[in-house]
This record gives sequence, structure tokens and C-alpha cells, in this order.
Amino acid sequence: SKYLLIIDDINRANLPSALGELIYALEHRGEYVQSMYEYENTRDIKLPKNLYVIGTMNTADRSVGHIDYAIRRRFAFYDVLPNLSVVKNKKAIKLFEEVAKLFKKDSYYLSSDFDANDVQIGHSYFIASDEKMTDDEFEAELKQKLKYEIKPILYEYIKDGILLDSAREVVKNLDV
Repeated sequence: SKYLLIIDDINRANLPSALGELIYALEHRGEYVQSMYEYENTRDIKLPKNLYVIGTMNTADRSVGHIDYAIRRRFAFYDVLPNLSVVKNKKAIKLFEEVAKLFKKDSYYLSSDFDANDVQIGHSYFIASDEKMTDDEFEAELKQKLKYEIKPILYEYIKDGILLDSAREVVKNLDV
């Protein structure tokens, strides 16, 4: 059997405090390591080799700018970038492409201090919450997402200097 532990937003916690000895135990899977805490009359802990840990993180989250090197050494990192091929609705594809232009390298909109891969909003904003929606229902949902999710985060990016002020008019004119 294989076991999977998923830690969503792994970078939001103080990982050395939250994981404690597990950080060390991750590196020594299948071997006993000493814990500061006693459980059932022992301080030995061992992570089984069939335990897999997946931690998700959003690199655009500026409140947690880095991951401790000890943690980084114990995990492989895999980027999941915005992917137009999973967006199916024509209006959503058009909107996705318009938003993506804001993050093009050498655009007049993205600050040179940022890499688009770290800050571009993802494809989930452009996917229906229910695959059985009619086109009209999805268009209404997409308009809601644009008004209450997409534009607000893009304006926040402008406020924080991720997107330059030149993006303001483009964001204002985004429409479904």
C-alpha cells in the first residue's frame, strides 16, 4: 500500500515549528530518528517508505516569500503553470488570452522585478464550476469570476507593483 499526505499551502506555516522532527525524518525515511517528544514510552519515530508527501504552494503569495532551505532539500519542486489547453469555452479562452497578455515577458505591463510564471493567474479562473452548464450559464459565471475574482486580483497586482500602472486601463476594459 501507498499512503499520501497532502499539505495545501505548505509555505503558509512556519514549517520547522509545524513539522518539527518530521523534517529530519523525511530525509531518513524507513529509519528511526529521535524526537523531542515521547510517545508510548519511546522518542523514536520512523516515517515509512510508502508515505508520500505532497505540499502545494502559490509562489505569488508575497506574505511568505521563501521556503526554508532544509525544507527545500527534502522536496522535489514541480511547477503547475497556467494551461490554456484545459480551458474549453470560447469566451473563456479569449478572456484567458487577454489576461495572459498582461504577463508576457517584455510587455508594457509586467514589472521587470517579477517572473510571469510566479504571478500569472491560473486557468482555474476560466473553467466552469460545473461541466454540465449551458453556454449561457457559464457566461454568467465567467462574468461573475471576472468581476469578483479576476479583476480584483489584477488590481491588487497593480497596487503592489507586480503589474505596472499601464495595465490599469487594460484590466478595466476586460470583458466577456
